[in-house]
Amino acid sequence: MAGITSILTPLFEFYNVLFQPLLQLGPYPSLIFFSTLLAGLFSVIYWFLLDIERADRIKKKINKYQDRMKEAREEDEQDKASKHFKKTLELNQRFMMLNLKPMLATMVFVALFFPWLGNTYAPTIEMDSFNETGFNGTIDYAGEQVPVNAVNNSGQMQFFTEGNENIRAYGIEWEVISFEQVQGQDHDAELKINGVFLDLPFSIPLAGEAFNWLGFYILIVMPMTYIFRKLLGVQ
Repeated sequence: MAGITSILTPLFEFYNVLFQPLLQLGPYPSLIFFSTLLAGLFSVIYWFLLDIERADRIKKKINKYQDRMKEAREEDEQDKASKHFKKTLELNQRFMMLNLKPMLATMVFVALFFPWLGNTYAPTIEMDSFNETGFNGTIDYAGEQVPVNAVNNSGQMQFFTEGNENIRAYGIEWEVISFEQVQGQDHDAELKINGVFLDLPFSIPLAGEAFNWLGFYILIVMPMTYIFRKLLGVQ
């Protein structure tokens, strides 16, 4: 764990300096930019590393054998259907192998960039106690700091920034993920928060009633990836 931290810490500091002017625009514009950037980057990687013509030929063959398999089943010719099904599986395997190289390349960028995005939009705050029931710390974002407080009110922890009933900073609200007191550290507690980027009119599995940074990223990156791949001819 210490080894990973020693690698990520200077990398995070580099990204913070490199992207500080963009981050200062606010969480919404910056995350939209990063989502669009990664969608374009991943699309270019697929365009560059994928044998597009070969992939298209395999996809056409897959569609052909799937149609034949459907017809064979409708005519109750199970032997033919099984034969076409095996051929479809074989072609799908070949198609997956073609996608392996660009997939591995994109995973490298994910490993290098996503931890920083998580650290930026879902940070862990080091909290120090100012009395037996209260803690304070700061949210660090784009070189700026906003104080955040945690107070035990009749057995219920309340978290807020100055002038707010909850944690609000840099134009968005931040939901509390966890709060744990620690021992043997240079701080007394750790507060894990996550930016709330989009409130939902209803609750959905995994996301709940709002999109955090990852949900908002997926919401942006999916249509942008489709657009970029369409422009590059990568289906």
